[in-house]
Amino acid sequence: MLGYWRTHVEYQDWLKSELVSLTVTHEANIRFYAPLIEKVYIFNLDPVKKVIAKLYSPLGRPAKNQPELLRALVVMLHCQIHDPTKFVDKLRASPVLRAICGFEKGETPGVGTFYDLLERLWLLDNPQKAIRKPKSKGRKRPKSGKKLPAKHPGIVKRLVDRALKGQVIEKRPESILQKILKECAVLPSSKLGLLGNPNKLAIAGDGAPLLTGATPYGKRICDCPSKGIYRCKCKRVFTDPDANWGWDSYHDQWFYGHTLYSITSADSKNDLPLYLRLVQGSRNDSVTFVVSWAELLHLYPDFKFSKALLDAAHDVYDIYRLLHANETEPFIDLNNRAKGNNTFPGPINVDENGVPICLEGLPMLNWGFSNDRCRIKWRCPHHKDSSKCSKKHECSPSAYGRVVYTKPIWDLRLFTPTPRNSKAWKHVYARRTTVERTFKRILVDYKIELANARTKKRWFWQATLAAINQHLDAQVAVVKPNILEKIGLETFSKSA
Repeated sequence: MLGYWRTHVEYQDWLKSELVSLTVTHEANIRFYAPLIEKVYIFNLDPVKKVIAKLYSPLGRPAKNQPELLRALVVMLHCQIHDPTKFVDKLRASPVLRAICGFEKGETPGVGTFYDLLERLWLLDNPQKAIRKPKSKGRKRPKSGKKLPAKHPGIVKRLVDRALKGQVIEKRPESILQKILKECAVLPSSKLGLLGNPNKLAIAGDGAPLLTGATPYGKRICDCPSKGIYRCKCKRVFTDPDANWGWDSYHDQWFYGHTLYSITSADSKNDLPLYLRLVQGSRNDSVTFVVSWAELLHLYPDFKFSKALLDAAHDVYDIYRLLHANETEPFIDLNNRAKGNNTFPGPINVDENGVPICLEGLPMLNWGFSNDRCRIKWRCPHHKDSSKCSKKHECSPSAYGRVVYTKPIWDLRLFTPTPRNSKAWKHVYARRTTVERTFKRILVDYKIELANARTKKRWFWQATLAAINQHLDAQVAVVKPNILEKIGLETFSKSA
């Protein structure tokens, strides 16, 4: 049963009163935690109540301090602490930190209370261990800078077909956490204009390796070593059953763990994530994107996504088809392994970037995209001085010069509305690195890899809390609550 829920306004009034009473003996600590105080002061948890209310039974003992526990978890990540056991010790030793989280004096929760909340909001009984045989890397080492291909040929097409039919997996274990990220972080950032125009958002998607704290070799439960057999294939105990071997294309090395996939607003100067998903380390990004895209549209029905900025791992014809169905313009780097047939209706061929080549062998000049006729106009490269063209008599007698039109519908990959490798295309695509900076904030600034977690649940919790902190950092810079002035600390300091 969900107990009393202190509203955000009530928490703000209580926090100011509590900090004023602590000023006399803990002024230094309040000043030290001032950036954190400003973050939690604007962190509105009221929308979470309707998201998690259905997870509590209408009968039984009321669950207390639920918003305070959620706030405390965000505070924990801000303090770069990843273990609730260590955080509870710190919480009980610091009256200021206790007040920041919203706990009354003498009511600081125990470690088990935090873990109960983590269990409740993860919609699956996640096995702590698995007994199976060890798994090898199993695939050929990719070339430098390349990613692992999809395990199952045609899987992207099948997933795209399902996505276009509107099929979305509703009962995902992480779905509640994704909704909390949306309600408490993404939507407030959108209202402050930190994401860009919600009616034409550009997004960037990519995956990053996340090494698990569990061993890839498992723990022996057989007695083979006593018999002198040290390389047996007997079943072993694995403490992270969802982890497997993946390929880190940036460092050109194998890793054992998961892949953290993020869809980030490319219009945000603060590199703010909209959506997070955790998958096995071996999964190809093209497969993850299809599922993530379908869930993103389902999670944010009021947002309109105008552009999708993706790397070469997403250069699959079916992904272009998926984006075209949502009227989202693709900005995807070409994958040399997936070259198409560079021809189109007409006497002129095109290069690998979809640019028509004139009879003289020169790339034609882009003359803009016609929205009313859904086609791209190309002009003769010598239209200013046709005398320079050796093929002018064979090409076109017109003084305007030869004109060619290409339609994206002919080949969604080659004939992108914004021609690939044009200045406009490069300018937009340069923002794809925003998703890499998101990973830097989550993995480096908030150091979630130091959590040394061993289950998918713990890893996703850490990533979600780091993402919420990232949004709050950006929101504070705009809202500027100036909490120290509101509690009169500046006046007290001067009079002292």
